[in-house]
Formats: sequence, structure tokens, C-alpha cells
Amino acid sequence: MKCFFNFLSVGVLFCIPHLIQAQTLNNFSFKDIGQSVIIAVDGNGKMVNLGADMENYGSPFFDPEFLPANIVLATGQRYENVPIKINLLSNEVIYKTPEGKELAVLPAIKQVELNKNGEILFFEYGFPVYEKQNHKTIYQVLAKGKVSLLKYFFIQVTEAKPYSSATMLRTIEQFPKLFLYDQSMSLKKAPKSNEDLLSLYKADATKLESILRKNNLKIKKEEDLIKCISKLNEN
Repeated sequence: MKCFFNFLSVGVLFCIPHLIQAQTLNNFSFKDIGQSVIIAVDGNGKMVNLGADMENYGSPFFDPEFLPANIVLATGQRYENVPIKINLLSNEVIYKTPEGKELAVLPAIKQVELNKNGEILFFEYGFPVYEKQNHKTIYQVLAKGKVSLLKYFFIQVTEAKPYSSATMLRTIEQFPKLFLYDQSMSLKKAPKSNEDLLSLYKADATKLESILRKNNLKIKKEEDLIKCISKLNEN
């Protein structure tokens, strides 16, 4: 899919009552990104200038469309039915005004509840540092409880000038990676076999083994791992 990025200069807006249904936005600030030069860092630590004039293939967004969402700030304030999309490269939540401006939410966000075709998808910030990931990295939360199953979207950006072409091309690729998180073990790459999962959570090995056996689960499959962790968190 070909997509093009144009970005605006920085600006701050305050108090946009049509944005929220649950409460009024007071002193709520945004960064106007309509046509500004945006500098971001991809998963490899490469600096990317999204304002540069290039043809772009792929997208840094979880979904290219603006979807309704509920936003919970780190302060606990909740805002409902906000049209947003999530930039996985810059880890920003982007809001679109009725006038068509695209604004990055500036206050620290804890959770986003994204409504995609009636399915609620959860995203969160604030997890521990892991390699180049930090508390500002956004994760999709696939299961939550004593153990949380998280999906991190590793974004790789490649820029090249094809032979005999006068135009630079930028390719943006997404590589999902699964992680497990609990307070006792912090953030760990999700195991890829039933045996590795049992070894990682030795204290819960008996319960996990029962869950895996009764439900015929193979955790190398994402859907099976989600089901396994969800059932582990039930008690």
C-alpha cells in the first residue's frame, strides 16, 4: 500500500469540548502534526525524518483509519469516543479534529481502548525498559492479570533509491513481537513452546500444564497463548 506523510508545525490547543462525552477537556494540550517535520526512531534505533520528500510503502499506524477510542491518562482521567489512530513508530496517539487537523496527544497516556469494528482492543504504556523499548513504548495488551501478554510492534524503516529512479523510496515494515509481563519477572520475551512456558513459570507449572492439556493448546500459536494466559489469570 502506498501512503504519503505530510506534517505541520507545532501548535497547542486547549479545551475542545466536542472531543469528549464523559467530561470536558480543560487545559488539554496537543501537538499539531499536520505538516511539521517529524523525527522518529525506528526499532533498530535509526533516526527517521518523516517530513522528507519520499514515496512511502507501508504504514507506521496500527490501523490507517481513525477509529473511536476511550483514552485513560496516567492521572486517571478518562476521555470517551475520541477518533484516533496509533502511530507505532513514534508511539503517539493521533487525534483528528472535525476540521481535519491531526493532533498528537501530549499528556501521558496509560491506556487506550480502541473500537475496531465493534471489537475492543487495549493498548497501554508504562512497561519496563527492554532493550530499546521503554515506558513510552506502546503495547497491545492481549491478556491482563497476574501475567500480562503484550504485543510490541517492531517498526523497521528502509530508505533506498532504486536504480534509474529519481525518487527515494521509504519502506515501513511492522514485525509483531510477544512479551510476558508480571511484577516479579518484569518484561520477558514470550516463550515459543509449552515446555519453555512451564520452565519460565515453575510455581504455576502444574496449573499451566493442566490448562494446556485440557484445552489442547500449543502456545507457538498466538491465539493459544492468549487463551492459556487468560485462563491462568482467572484464579
